[in-house]
Amino acid sequence: MPMKLYAHPENYRTKNILICATFAQLDVETAGKTDDKQSIGKIPVLETDQGCIFASNAIARYLSRIRRDLGLYGQNLIENGMVDSWIEFCTQELEIPLCAWVYPIMGIFEEVPEATKQAKEDVKRALHVLNNHLLQNTYMVGNQITLADICLACSLVDGMRLVFDEDFRKPFANVMRWFNTCMAQPEFTKIWGKVQILGEKGGSGGKAAAKKEAAPKKETAPKKESAPKKEAAPKQEGKKKDKGAPKAEAKKDEAPAEKTPEQLAEDRKKQLKKVIKEGGKRGVEIEGAADMGGLQYFCTSMDECQGDLEFIEASMTAMNAESDPTEEERKGGSGKIGKMIFSAGDDKLAIAAYVPKDLQKDNDASIWLKHVLGMFSGEVVKGDKGLAIGKVVKNDDKGVFPLKVKEPGIMEAISYLKKKGLFPDKEDSDDDYVFGDDDFPS
Repeated sequence: MPMKLYAHPENYRTKNILICATFAQLDVETAGKTDDKQSIGKIPVLETDQGCIFASNAIARYLSRIRRDLGLYGQNLIENGMVDSWIEFCTQELEIPLCAWVYPIMGIFEEVPEATKQAKEDVKRALHVLNNHLLQNTYMVGNQITLADICLACSLVDGMRLVFDEDFRKPFANVMRWFNTCMAQPEFTKIWGKVQILGEKGGSGGKAAAKKEAAPKKETAPKKESAPKKEAAPKQEGKKKDKGAPKAEAKKDEAPAEKTPEQLAEDRKKQLKKVIKEGGKRGVEIEGAADMGGLQYFCTSMDECQGDLEFIEASMTAMNAESDPTEEERKGGSGKIGKMIFSAGDDKLAIAAYVPKDLQKDNDASIWLKHVLGMFSGEVVKGDKGLAIGKVVKNDDKGVFPLKVKEPGIMEAISYLKKKGLFPDKEDSDDDYVFGDDDFPS
């Protein structure tokens, strides 16, 4: 007998619950659908054959714990506690101000300008906490998606669609990388579909996006078919058929024109600039994190390289470039830190390993890379002790997909370093990264 969930179907808290159910492969039917805007925020109820559970976080926790083998609630007691900590942070420090900012745009209640202004600052503070945490972590807790990721990512969706414009998102590159990783998972896609981020191609935002559902009601007015318009219509249609229609139809039927070699070269040149910019910026972030935590190595993924071997090498070069303190925007500066960076494209996963000279007595970039590639039958393309480049080619028959193998690759790169004593192991170290009260806005 399937469980029944009574909740507003479009509320992000309902999405939390449904994603948990999807991960756990549980049969949960949604009921109690309503178009009443005032119903948003009402306590949801999950009806089971053993009784009812109410409150969204309680329901999500229950569903996450049913399949303990999946690790949605963490792999051990300490991770259980960490998941709870981030859920509490999400509820108190992120959702409250974000709702105060977004709900007036959605028409749920009237805007109070002073409250909105304060809410924006509180959201920024919360995102800075997440951004700092995600600089050194792929996910919020452990090495896989947990309920903490589900709750935080879902709470951010309305903000991403309606109010987080490009300038607002710019300081939070780690949050965006993590958010896009979560939303790319099939369990998230099944519930959310494709989330259109404000300002990105295909995305809308603000009041226009929030009121989009109201537009069809205006278009259904029957008064549009008046007699004068009916008489004028054939003449206008005739003109369109003579001049405009064939061209429009032709454009639909025609395949997109292939770009010339010159245009392709120009596109690649523009993309390379983005790759170098991202690499330079990430280099500064890595340098800062390494100095703060005493790390010698760093493993992370890159967005702009698109699985391209030339691009990922250029990105690594930009990271390692000597930083000029006189520049308005610092770039690079992480040449003293060993790194392995990953980039997933459509047809392959590109990986670059770098070990500075001072660290080569304990590690070899080509051997390190070969070990990681060995998990997926990958290939070392070129390299030596200092820098090595490799790839994992997509293989549908063997279930090898660039995006799917990227995270396990990062984890294996770190595991290799831990075995050699080159990376702090949280189980053995007294210097774990722990967020205290001072790190969380109040």
